[in-house]
Amino acid sequence: MAVTKIHRTSKTALIIGVLISIAVMVLFYLGGQVPAHEKIAADMSQPKFTDMVLYWAYILFAITIVVLLLFAIFTFFKQLKESPKKALGGLLALVGIVALLLVTYLMGSGSLLDIPGYDGSDNNPATLKLTDMWLYSAYFLLAITFLAILVLPIFKKRR
Repeated sequence: MAVTKIHRTSKTALIIGVLISIAVMVLFYLGGQVPAHEKIAADMSQPKFTDMVLYWAYILFAITIVVLLLFAIFTFFKQLKESPKKALGGLLALVGIVALLLVTYLMGSGSLLDIPGYDGSDNNPATLKLTDMWLYSAYFLLAITFLAILVLPIFKKRR
């Protein structure tokens, strides 16, 4: 009974998320262009609903992070009761991620960018270092993933 309810709930959430995403993308691609007098750069294409796509991406990202953290916390406390050694292993992984983010933040450049037509407040050293942090972290994790895909089968064959 509980499994059926979980499946039904997750399936419904998935369908709602996909339908909203499709609606947002249809508006983005078929919703037309911003009037010429409102464009940021006159010679560039600027869809009307760009903001909506970005806000929807932010919402999906926030939901993902919140759910991920809730599951991680729940799993940590559950494993702490059952097997403290496993729980500390998970905590070690979290410490590793925090260390990665700290190192990549320190690697980031705070040099201001020369962006024609942009007068916003986000071209500041803190935002630029934060952006570099996320990019460098993604590059590192992607490299580790590819390395694992290539190397782990070799070790598996030796067993």
